[in-house]
Amino acid sequence: HDADFIVTHPNISILGASERVIKSIVSGMVENGTLLDPKEKIGFHMSSIGRMRSKDGNYTNCDHINRLKKNIHKTSYGYDNLAQDSFDRIFGVYKTIEGKMRRIDIIVAPYIERPFAILGWTGSALLNRNMRQYCKDRGLFLCNHCLLTIPPNYGDKPKLVPYETHPDSRAVKSEEDIFTLLGLPYMHPKDRNV
Repeated sequence: HDADFIVTHPNISILGASERVIKSIVSGMVENGTLLDPKEKIGFHMSSIGRMRSKDGNYTNCDHINRLKKNIHKTSYGYDNLAQDSFDRIFGVYKTIEGKMRRIDIIVAPYIERPFAILGWTGSALLNRNMRQYCKDRGLFLCNHCLLTIPPNYGDKPKLVPYETHPDSRAVKSEEDIFTLLGLPYMHPKDRNV
């Protein structure tokens, strides 16, 4: 078993702040002895950095969102090949005070994607599968980053919901907002492992 931590802050945007955050977390934890140093090559440690960029600071024009939009019609399965996320992250080995080793994942999410990241990483896996199928049945694609429309025609472009479909509406700020947007009753995380 591992522990997942989502790190975010209003100042963590799509403009590269996550790289500084990850480097700071790794150096601080290695220095205080709670994260095994990646140089020791003990355990599984990987960091994926710099996959989320926007040249103009516009969320609807982020590289990772554009990849999702571009690939939504890549195969006959449409959304099926888009399950992976692009968050900057650390997979590491945490050393407890007692000296026990535990796997940890530290995910750095842009603040605007926080609700989707929390929903996707909190799960449960069954809830995520059911919600994604529910969205697919309604012409939508739900992932750890966003909610997109799935256009029926190959040439049409997917749109971010609600940012491009209803630009004057309230931004998605919580898991509850995602459930509301989909017309579903909110399910608290403690009730999701049924």
